Amino acid sequence: MPSKALWSYLAVILCIIMTSLPAAAEDARYPMTITDSAGREVTIFMPIQRIIPLNTNAAEVVSMLKAVDRVVAVDADEKTKSEMPKELKKKQTVGKWSDPDYEMIGEIAKGAGDTIAPDILVITYPEADKPYGALAVEKGLSSFKNITVVGFKLSRPENMSEEIMKIGILLGEEKEAENYIEWYEGHKNEIKKAVQGKVRPRVYVEVYNNGAGLGALPSVGKASALFNQIDFAGGHNICSNLKDMSPKVDWEWVTTQNPDVIVSLQSTDNIGWEKAPSTDSIKLEKVRNEIISRPGASAISAVKNGRVYVVSGSQFYGMDSIVGIGYFAKLFHPEVDLDPEQIYKEYLERMGVEYPKERILIYPN
Repeated sequence: MPSKALWSYLAVILCIIMTSLPAAAEDARYPMTITDSAGREVTIFMPIQRIIPLNTNAAEVVSMLKAVDRVVAVDADEKTKSEMPKELKKKQTVGKWSDPDYEMIGEIAKGAGDTIAPDILVITYPEADKPYGALAVEKGLSSFKNITVVGFKLSRPENMSEEIMKIGILLGEEKEAENYIEWYEGHKNEIKKAVQGKVRPRVYVEVYNNGAGLGALPSVGKASALFNQIDFAGGHNICSNLKDMSPKVDWEWVTTQNPDVIVSLQSTDNIGWEKAPSTDSIKLEKVRNEIISRPGASAISAVKNGRVYVVSGSQFYGMDSIVGIGYFAKLFHPEVDLDPEQIYKEYLERMGVEYPKERILIYPN
């Protein structure tokens, strides 16, 4: 039997506005209207047969929903994502997610003809104030008729299941969406119960610091999905009063906050890093040593107790963010009975990707 949580997300179906077609129509579900995460009412008039996920997170959703065969193009970044199925990496690219090639998308939509069948869906991000948001992408494609654009965030634990269900409905893959949501909500509840009632450690997360000075270190503010993940995993973000998505903070200020845990998220094109001894492990050690050797670091609780970690950042964005939340929870509360590695193995299995052995996802392990 589906869980109560799943039933609540299935209620999204009731938000779909269906208008009956003439009796001769093959599918009475169309036209179908949904509200995307940008608050836009979007109508599709026939089953979606072609998909262009500009949103990296959406590419993961499409893969998870077993709809890769309908993908006709992707953004250039998908070629480098180890978590993506090989079939997706072979697809034609249409520029960067932040700067898509609208003319290329239009030509793909036309196919061999001069007109565009309304069976194509472009999935991007919902941000209204960004050039890659749904409104901006829709405007960029305005000279081409019948290309439907939707925006979904697909990174926040509080609305992940609802967004996945809406995409499942749009693609006619409700059962696959239900199956994933059941799995996702199961692990989400497992993490929630594990950290419930625990004393929240003070957490400082440094995000992709590529040589920023100590006066402008990139961290996590309230507008970031990572903020919600830290909170859900039972941590207290020392930047909780900063509203920006990626605030720049001063190291001296960080020392005054005395974090109990420090996490440095680092990017990697592969799933984790090669185990020691390796070039990767030397790099990770340098990153960690740079943090613990900063002025005043020796007085910080996280440094004194050896709780400074370098972590692969790719598991904190998109559908595999439940893996990242699991790792956060284990770092914040080492005593809890959670196995983030097992969650990740299950996730990759669902994606049709083999879990790599002898890899580092957290340093030190």
